Amino acid sequence: MGARRGTVARVRDVTSTTRASDDVEGASPTETPAPNPEDSRETAPTDGKPSTTDWHKPMLVEATGPRKGLWLGLLGGIAVLGAAGALMATNLPGGTTLVGAPVGTVDDAPAALAQGAAGLTAQTFRLTTDAGNEVVVTGTDLGLTVDVDASIQPVAQGLPSIAAWLTRLPSGPLAAPVEVVPLDPDVLASVADEVSLDPVNAAIDVRRAGIDVVEGVDGIDVTPDAVATALDAAIDEVAASDPATWPDVIDVPVAGTPVPPPVGQADIDALADTVANLESAEVVVTGEVILPDGTGEEDTDDEDGASEPERVDQAITLTGGELRTLVDVEADPDAPAGERLVLVPGSTPARLVALMDLAKVPPELTAHIENRSPTPSQNEDATDVSDITGDIVVDDVVPGFEPDREATLAQVIDAALAGGGDVRIVGDEQATVTPEDVGIREPISTFTTYYTPGQSRVTNIRRFAELVDGVIVPSGESFEINHHVGRRTAAKGFVGGGAIQNGEVVTEFGGGVSQFSTTFFNAAWFAGVELVDFKAHSVYFSRYPPGREATLNWPNVNNEIRNNTPYDILIDTHSTDNSVTVTFWSTPYWDVQTVMGPCQCGGSFRITNQRILTAPGGTPVTEEYTTIYTVLRN
Repeated sequence: MGARRGTVARVRDVTSTTRASDDVEGASPTETPAPNPEDSRETAPTDGKPSTTDWHKPMLVEATGPRKGLWLGLLGGIAVLGAAGALMATNLPGGTTLVGAPVGTVDDAPAALAQGAAGLTAQTFRLTTDAGNEVVVTGTDLGLTVDVDASIQPVAQGLPSIAAWLTRLPSGPLAAPVEVVPLDPDVLASVADEVSLDPVNAAIDVRRAGIDVVEGVDGIDVTPDAVATALDAAIDEVAASDPATWPDVIDVPVAGTPVPPPVGQADIDALADTVANLESAEVVVTGEVILPDGTGEEDTDDEDGASEPERVDQAITLTGGELRTLVDVEADPDAPAGERLVLVPGSTPARLVALMDLAKVPPELTAHIENRSPTPSQNEDATDVSDITGDIVVDDVVPGFEPDREATLAQVIDAALAGGGDVRIVGDEQATVTPEDVGIREPISTFTTYYTPGQSRVTNIRRFAELVDGVIVPSGESFEINHHVGRRTAAKGFVGGGAIQNGEVVTEFGGGVSQFSTTFFNAAWFAGVELVDFKAHSVYFSRYPPGREATLNWPNVNNEIRNNTPYDILIDTHSTDNSVTVTFWSTPYWDVQTVMGPCQCGGSFRITNQRILTAPGGTPVTEEYTTIYTVLRN
């Protein structure tokens, strides 16, 4: 066997001497002796001749020199790799980032995640759909939260391991993204609802200025899953980069399903021609009305009585914009296609409202009070209604006319949509009423004054009271006693009596009726009704409350009230030989308080009285009335 180049080998030939026959007792001549390790030692032949046997022992090679260095180098390399592996087990490959932040070790991950979490909460997202609508929310609104374990897992995967390094070498440094916790389903549902868009129904807009047709617009339905998918994709695009580099607003396209409007073009087409008739139609509306004073003929009594207005036909012509206000077009999504736009009443033109108001004729109710309680004595409270009793008795009801607004309006609309026509106001021609219907139920105020029996003025006072008894003043209307009774004449039952004219005492027909006027004025005062027109006497009479009285003279000195309550008022009068009482019957409305001013009652003096009125649930309103008295010239 030849020696390797550069290696010195020493070979020893070791043999043993045997004989042709073995004299050892018991040994077989064919057996070969076992090698003896001691025979490996170097010995010289005993006889100086080679052995006759060719069997050899195995060679042993002992390495020396450069081969030993190879083994030492291999062992050193293993030590270096071990040290590198230990280092790689705790340090990441150079250039590794988490949410765009460099991380050298896994221990650096929390700081990087904190930066990512701050960026997520502050980030603005603009969610848009193909329908063009958008919703802007922040990470805080969405409740975006970093999933710490999932975010660290990519940078820690496989460690400690050299294999992690070797695996990443071909693809370069690892840029790990931030991972977020799945969004709350309620948040997703809320955002989906906001970004969804309802469809816009097709419509016909009928206005005074004209008719507009509005085309339908598709809506869009966005599901919570679509919102989650869109947000995940948007976050994935920036999740591995530094939050400082993220755009101010991240646009997030969200997929949705188009939703067609329930009301479409077919519904517009079905109604357009009918509505178009409003543009050219003319509708004439006629009603029997009582024209306001000065605008029509009047049947009048003589100067001693009130006028009786005449009822005449009055017509108006509605065109264009007035007809367009009559109708609105509304959608009925549950109707069959092509019938989902329907006409409904709109507003009523002001001229038509006025005509129907003029056509209204209230039923004429006449009534009086029977079985009155006795007139209070002079030492009793003349304003106390608590003990007043009596029965309201209906004398007659003349039927009135109550326009049926809805029925009349429906006829006008039908005529307008048909291209024009004539319409007459319709309604209840036999409208009746009861006292309770108009609020006449109980006494709300009263006042009594006293006089000396047997005087001529007493005749005039009692006759005046008789003519006013039973008058009903409707809610909102006025009543003036002077012109209701008319000129005081002998034919009407009046006689001569004392009166004051220009500060002097004179005699005239109806003299003394100012006492009834004052009694009436005080009943009105405590009823709370509006005191429209009145005048105090120029001189003071002690039988009247100072400053709270009203004189009367034909035809210019009046005593007029207005019923400013929601109820009608029945005026009940009653006179005796020495007193006259006026009581208002209705439903209590005003709370009335009276404050009488200080009075130097006699001769010439001045007094200011207050009436404080409070409506139900209202605030008090104070009225002041100042009266200046002088003395008689004669």
